[in-house]
Amino acid sequence: MSPNYVNGYLMSFNTYLLQPIQHESKIFTHVIDKHNELIVTRRPLHVLRKSCISMGTTYEAAKYSSKRFFGNQHKLPIVVAYDYGFPCIFLPTYSPASIHNIWIGLHAISNICPSNEGCMITLKNAMEIELPITYNSISKQFVNASMLYKHFMEERKQLRHDAPYHPPF
Repeated sequence: MSPNYVNGYLMSFNTYLLQPIQHESKIFTHVIDKHNELIVTRRPLHVLRKSCISMGTTYEAAKYSSKRFFGNQHKLPIVVAYDYGFPCIFLPTYSPASIHNIWIGLHAISNICPSNEGCMITLKNAMEIELPITYNSISKQFVNASMLYKHFMEERKQLRHDAPYHPPF
C-alpha cells in the first residue's frame, strides 16, 4: 500500500516524524503519524512553519523560545503546539535548514539504539526507522528535547501557582 499524496498537513501529537524524500526534482515530506503515512507535496520545514502558524505562533517564535532556554546552540528542539498545556516538541536530526533534516516528535519515541548505519528509532506504533545519524547525536537531541519539555512543564506549574483564582461569574 503506497502512502497518500496531500498538499498540506498540520502537525499534532498524532504526528510522529517528518522525513524529507526526493520526488523527481523536488523535496516532499514523508509523514508518519499515529494513524497512517502520507506524502506532503511540501518540504518538512514548510509543514513545520504552517503548523506553528495554525497553532498561533511562528517557527521563528518557537526557535527564539528554545534559544532563550538553551542559549545559542545548534539543532534546537522546538515546541510546535500545546495540547491542554502539554508542549508538543519536535527535535531535528540535522540543522533545520538542511534538506536532510528529519523532525521527530519527542512524544513518539519509544527507544533509540545504535545501528550499523547510525541509529534505530522505535516509534510508539512499534515502527522502526533507521537513521544515518550517530547514536550520540540523536541521544543529545533527545535529552535536549526532554529538558525543554521539563522546562515548559515547570513554567506551567509556576504560572498555575502564581495566578490568582478568579471565579467565572
